[in-house]
Amino acid sequence: MRELDVMPRCEPETLRFGEIPKCRYSGTLRAEIEAGRITPQAAREMLETMFLVRAFEALIVDMKNNKFSPAPGFKFIGASHLSIGQEAVAVGVMAATRGDDYITSTHRGHGHSIAKGVYALRAMDAEQLKNWLGDPNAQGTREELLQRALKTHLYKTVAELFGKEDGYCRGRGGGMHIADFHLGHLGANAIVGGSSAIAAGAALAAQRLGEGKICVGIVGDGATNNGIFHEACNFAAQDQFKKGIPLLFVIENNQYGMTGQQAGEVTGVDYLARRGAAYNKEMMHAEVVDGMNVLAVWDAVLRGAALCRSDQGPVLLEALCYRYYGHSLSDNRTTYRTPEEEEAWRNNDPIARFSREVVAAGVMTQAEVAAMEQACTDAMRQAAIDAAASADPDPAQIEEGLFSNTMCDEVPARFKHTKLVGELRRARRDGQGRILYRHAIAEALAEEMLRDERVIFYGEDVADYGGAFQATVGLLAAFGRDRVFNAPISEACIVGTAVGAAMVGLRPVCEIMYIDFMGLTMDQTGNQAAKVRYMFGGKALVPMVVRTTVGGGKGYAGQHSQSLEAMCTMFPGLKVVMPSTAYDAKGLLKTAIRDNDPVIFIEHQLLYTERGVVPEEEYLVPFGQAAIRREGKDLTIVAYSRMVDVALEAAEMLAAEGIQAEVIDPRTLIPFDYDAVTASVEKTGRALLLCQAPETGCFAEHIAYQTQKRAWKSLKAPVRIVAAYNVPPPMSAVLEMENLPDAAKVVRNARELLAE
Repeated sequence: MRELDVMPRCEPETLRFGEIPKCRYSGTLRAEIEAGRITPQAAREMLETMFLVRAFEALIVDMKNNKFSPAPGFKFIGASHLSIGQEAVAVGVMAATRGDDYITSTHRGHGHSIAKGVYALRAMDAEQLKNWLGDPNAQGTREELLQRALKTHLYKTVAELFGKEDGYCRGRGGGMHIADFHLGHLGANAIVGGSSAIAAGAALAAQRLGEGKICVGIVGDGATNNGIFHEACNFAAQDQFKKGIPLLFVIENNQYGMTGQQAGEVTGVDYLARRGAAYNKEMMHAEVVDGMNVLAVWDAVLRGAALCRSDQGPVLLEALCYRYYGHSLSDNRTTYRTPEEEEAWRNNDPIARFSREVVAAGVMTQAEVAAMEQACTDAMRQAAIDAAASADPDPAQIEEGLFSNTMCDEVPARFKHTKLVGELRRARRDGQGRILYRHAIAEALAEEMLRDERVIFYGEDVADYGGAFQATVGLLAAFGRDRVFNAPISEACIVGTAVGAAMVGLRPVCEIMYIDFMGLTMDQTGNQAAKVRYMFGGKALVPMVVRTTVGGGKGYAGQHSQSLEAMCTMFPGLKVVMPSTAYDAKGLLKTAIRDNDPVIFIEHQLLYTERGVVPEEEYLVPFGQAAIRREGKDLTIVAYSRMVDVALEAAEMLAAEGIQAEVIDPRTLIPFDYDAVTASVEKTGRALLLCQAPETGCFAEHIAYQTQKRAWKSLKAPVRIVAAYNVPPPMSAVLEMENLPDAAKVVRNARELLAE
């Protein structure tokens, strides 16, 4: 399937880079109106939206300074990262994109959210507005419905800032994590740069789904120093994507990270747009834009969006702007900024500047501009009064929205007709109907990809090579590089793009070669995949699977042999699966792919060549249902993944001594079948928990706690854990064998437990 031979390229030459334009826009509003590019109404809407953004931020300042209170005794808490001075970027971006395009945003994203909502609502017809309002029988003209929707939009935005149930995210996210998936807003993100890969994944999905949408990933200047931003740019610009993905990165360069200054201090470049030169020959069509001029931003984004829609993305724009306040309202900014600097930027204020253009073009009078500004301030204060009086979330519902606990039971008609590009080979069963564990994995993937065109699969070396453990051989030949492709060695980006792709309609399966590498993904796994549904009010579906492996017994030492499954269970919002048999590997993986929540699917490297009976007929294995691998009455052994084989071997040895051990395989750690373990312990009175991870912090400690809590009266002895030593996995065969739990250790501990 290789399309390109990589031949020696050592001839002398000079590599050259193109030019990056800076502040190329020189138009005026009057000229734009005369040219027919902007209508007077569109100009009024631009100005009004900038006033709304500033009114929201000014509201926060006034509340913090006790100049305004929306209710007697009201106390505003939460983050206050303001973007006063940056309004032209938010409004210029949204005015130049479609209402149904996607955006990702930042912790300084109030303006993005307000502007996105305003422009998305303005683009709707009457029926769409009724649907968004949740009132299909609403009466009134389209304009009346729009005004009602805009008022609701402001109310829901302020309500989220206040942590109220009526907020966009039901108070779960607050001002730093606001989203409305109905309007294409995929979420503000408090992790600097954290949304970069999500934006790339959403853009990839938008292209694959063929809906003509683009994704605008808005990031701050500080985010461009973060690894995930660079990984996302590289991912988006891959040559193997024959059509450039529709991703438009807008760097909102307000000159400071928190206090660190981009130019002359924490970077080695004068303009961040230069970084586009690193990723493809087109330098991501990089451009520096005057971010204090809403028309300049609008013009650049129009051109960038056109490139994206014509398959020439990704695009990188740097908008030069300034935040008038500190990083937050607790930062007085005087330690790192001078009054002269602030005055120079304030003299170029984006709202004052555009107001002058509006008046000069004859669109509005100065009095009308002043009246519009006051109306926006009044509307925002009324929204605050209404939001302050609204209900707080019910503490009894604190867990609502964590999981959807839904499945894709029926594939939409448009995604049912999968086209194969080559022969799909099935694993040959032996005389007992058995196949290898790794073949069961490939078979599950193939069946789900045949069932649903939205399922894509990618990771490091998974395409031509079939993965490090040959578990995906044959998929590329059958489905082609649109559905199966190699990813760069960018683990964080692999997971992050899967999050974005899942949020907008694909069902990605991605692979992280070793669970040891999951540490590189922890922001995208723990702060993004695990949290986006709950943090955004339980509205998002994130149907993604991360396949990874645990090792041990192969001499791979401390960075390729760990059992870090407990790390994944620490993040509420993730489901964690660890199959021990080929039958379960196939059935659980199929369930994982159909599940509408993010799943970490952990395979053991030493199980790949084990055989098991795997039916050719369709079947699923449900989550949260343990399997009793062996029945017994004297002792309960709980083990998962390869440790089930160890437990069964130990049970055979114990049986020779007249001890009947019951072996329970939970199959999934999240959700966990506590009832099965409790019922067994109530029968046997003793519990031995077996896992390959180091004892301190292992998931067995959690099982022990739950077992003691649920079966305390039945226990005849303390719960015992048999685990690895509290050391990194050693390479030496002698040391590694000593470190790993084996049947002899289990038997010894079982005897001691029975003697207590």
